[in-house]
Amino acid sequence: MSRKRFIIKAAVITAVAAAIPFACCEKLTVTYYDIPEPKLTAPVRIAFLSDLHNTRYGAGMNELIDAVDNTSPDAVVFGGDLFDRSWKEKNTQLLIKALVQRYPCYYAVGNHEFYNNEQDIIMRETAALGVKVLSGSYSELETNGGTVRFIGTEKWLGNSTDMSAAVSENAVNILIYHYPEDFPELKGQGFSLILSGHAHGGHWRFPPLINGVYSPGEGLFPKYTSGVYTDGEDRMLVSRGLARTVRDIVIPRIFNRPEIVCITLTPRK
Repeated sequence: MSRKRFIIKAAVITAVAAAIPFACCEKLTVTYYDIPEPKLTAPVRIAFLSDLHNTRYGAGMNELIDAVDNTSPDAVVFGGDLFDRSWKEKNTQLLIKALVQRYPCYYAVGNHEFYNNEQDIIMRETAALGVKVLSGSYSELETNGGTVRFIGTEKWLGNSTDMSAAVSENAVNILIYHYPEDFPELKGQGFSLILSGHAHGGHWRFPPLINGVYSPGEGLFPKYTSGVYTDGEDRMLVSRGLARTVRDIVIPRIFNRPEIVCITLTPRK
């Protein structure tokens, strides 16, 4: 082998080796979004946590709890698949018990809460801790800037995806709904914002070329994986979720760090 060819091969191997830890990094990040909301007179901040799947974030879940605290939210939204398979999962319980003592918390379940048929006990026990569990229902938060109405529904419970009757003209209406692939049938109901997860960011991301290779709801090369999607006056925000490869997802994350989503609703058109 010539010296030049050896140097080229060595450079390529070094570059690939250096890129792997960066591409597969699963360090927690916080993604910030500023969403205009004309119904408010002062900003409202929401921390959105989705698809935890009982993943551990440090002793006592302190890594995740501290990260939420640092966003100084007015409310915390749990977007489904908080549990992986059972109410007995301690990491998720620790997180809920800590955050519900600090902030108003709202929760609509996802498909994983139905594994082992434990959805009823999960919803009942989570509600007993003080979380507002939304199942074809809503709960309102009064803030200095106005009223925010959180609406939650879950198709696996037989709830309708038509929640237009729950929408209030006098409030900011936020739908918590786990499945972003259903965005077309959620549109036109008057929601200010739809919060979804489920797609795990499409697992492998190569932005801006490929924003996800696979999601459980859409299959290969899904449309809705991460960030804000708009269609006319309708807006949906999809979280990449919090599960790490070692916990629930067999497919490793590539260029797809787990995230807390921090939303600031800002009083402007």
